[in-house]
Amino acid sequence: MRFDFIDLALLIIIFSIVGYYAYLRYREEKRKKEKQLIPTLKYYLEKFSREKKEFTEKAKKFKDKIEHFRNKLQQIEREIYRYKWDKDEKKYLRTLKGTDFEWTMSFLLKILGFKVYEPSIYKDHNIDFIVEIGGYKICVDFVDYQQLKKLNENYLRQLISGKEKYRCSGIWVISNGNWENKNSLDKEIVFFDYRDILEFFPSIRIVEDYYETQTKFHNYELLHKETTDEIIRRDTWIKEVEEKLKEAYRKKSMVAE
Repeated sequence: MRFDFIDLALLIIIFSIVGYYAYLRYREEKRKKEKQLIPTLKYYLEKFSREKKEFTEKAKKFKDKIEHFRNKLQQIEREIYRYKWDKDEKKYLRTLKGTDFEWTMSFLLKILGFKVYEPSIYKDHNIDFIVEIGGYKICVDFVDYQQLKKLNENYLRQLISGKEKYRCSGIWVISNGNWENKNSLDKEIVFFDYRDILEFFPSIRIVEDYYETQTKFHNYELLHKETTDEIIRRDTWIKEVEEKLKEAYRKKSMVAE
């Protein structure tokens, strides 16, 4: 099938009409867009300003919560003496094993003001943690009631070697069992058994209270940071919109002249 001259002319006319219509539509849309530019920018300026105000109010509430839980943590630290052992807490202490016992007692040491960290090698020379306070370092081994039988001469020698390696001032072995041979230990080793924990440490209820309060404190810190980031983001957007609005007003005034 071949196109003759008339067909070609018709196609040119049709494409010209369509092209011209598209051009008119483009001009109309551009005109509408330019006409709506200032109202649109004003809308976003108001929107971002409103959101900034809302986030600012939230940030203040979160900051108040942070201060509240910080004070509560300090109160717990000041009132450690109030945490007396009751019957259920003593029973619970006796049931702790393995990592649960380690975590509970190491967290308790942190509450008491010790800096607690692991040795460079996991359980190096049978040392679970190294604690520091007042410039002194102490090697600590947590031994639950089921593991007391492992405290033989070789095991204790390893602890002493670890003390020398990490340049600790002493060794603490802490257990929730009772061990009658602790008086025969090397003078470098101080043994805290179940009875000593009850005598020298506050009730482990303090661990639950402190951990719960600390978790809320950190959560509100995170929320405050996220909210502050949103405020900063809105500030940036507001400045950008203000600049565009200023430019839009400038162009409008030029057209009016």
